[in-house]
Amino acid sequence: MDKKDLKNITKSSAWKDAEFTYEEIFIENQMPLFREPLTVEQIDANMAGILENCPQFFPALLQRGQYHVGIGENSQAIEFYNRGFELMIEIIEGEELVDTVDRLINDLERHLRYDLCCRYLKRLIELYQKKALFYDYLAGCILQSKNSSIQEAIIFQMKAIELEPENATFLSNLGWIHLTAGSLKDAESTLKKALEIKPDDQFTKGNIEVLQYLKKRKKCGTFIDYLIRPVNYKELQQMEDKEEYDELESLYADYNGSRMVVFKKILLDEGDYLPHQISNFAITLELFFSFVKDILHDDFLFDDLVTIHIHFKPIMHKFIFKHKDVDDEIFEDIYMSLIAFYDFLSRYKLLDRSDCKEFVRDFEDMKSELREKMHRYNNIRHDYTISEEEKEEIREELFEGDHTWPFL
Repeated sequence: MDKKDLKNITKSSAWKDAEFTYEEIFIENQMPLFREPLTVEQIDANMAGILENCPQFFPALLQRGQYHVGIGENSQAIEFYNRGFELMIEIIEGEELVDTVDRLINDLERHLRYDLCCRYLKRLIELYQKKALFYDYLAGCILQSKNSSIQEAIIFQMKAIELEPENATFLSNLGWIHLTAGSLKDAESTLKKALEIKPDDQFTKGNIEVLQYLKKRKKCGTFIDYLIRPVNYKELQQMEDKEEYDELESLYADYNGSRMVVFKKILLDEGDYLPHQISNFAITLELFFSFVKDILHDDFLFDDLVTIHIHFKPIMHKFIFKHKDVDDEIFEDIYMSLIAFYDFLSRYKLLDRSDCKEFVRDFEDMKSELREKMHRYNNIRHDYTISEEEKEEIREELFEGDHTWPFL
């Protein structure tokens, strides 16, 4: 199919049918009425069906790329992404292209595939040399890539600012790059310019808070030093005593968000895990810690190994009871993610190394017992030949009464 035909393909019946089916899948999956939501495997199979009828429907190709990159099938993922990307830049343009690129970059960043982000953004810059946003995106992706080049990131960020000198976001992002490099004077002057243009910009204010923290340190430091800063428990206690609960919740979120960002970045740079494994660790941890926060009925610091260590068995009892989809894969993901995360914190002296080792030892000792309980409960969970009274007796035996209490 030549380029002229590609431009008009969106008017074809095959494209319109594909578009309708594609949107229907995701709308129904967000609000399933009489069925379980589709699994990622089922969604991928549906995308394959769409492409059989309309091979040029690039949203399905990009979706298939996202699925395969998420499970670590790199060559297949790249094949789908490359085909989808080339069709995308031929078929759409203007704001529709910008919106689609934005979604594509967000999806790839979520899977830590900054290498692919950089590849596609450099291609877009070849085609749209005056599009400042693409230079801004590229600078950020370069900075977050494995063994990133700060000088290269600065070059592209400066090009974005050259094209749009009054863009406060671009200036703030340059300030962030300088913070990452530890160039605090450059960061300060750039962030002041950004704040003059847009005084209420929350991202710039956040970067200035990082700057102020680093300036107070004896050796100053970089953005990474901010992300792995020790928790100021005295400040947290003072906020609680003053009943400054909104500020307290915000600070908890900042500590937790910082830990996840630096955990992913350093594991990516170290190279012991593949990007999809690190991404899966992060997703699992976010879900697990959210569950812990709910059952604690209180704010929860991810650094709080003591709470996880002491209460791990009742936490897992509640988790198995509540989550009907828990299986060996999810169970193993929780174990691997927690070990990787707390080992990381201990290596960066945010936890005592001996406490981490003790946790891992106790953790492993409980593993077979908890896995067996999961299997036994899964076997009876949906068995309608067993009465509810009989099931409750089994729950009491398996979960030692932990499932009956909503909170720890």
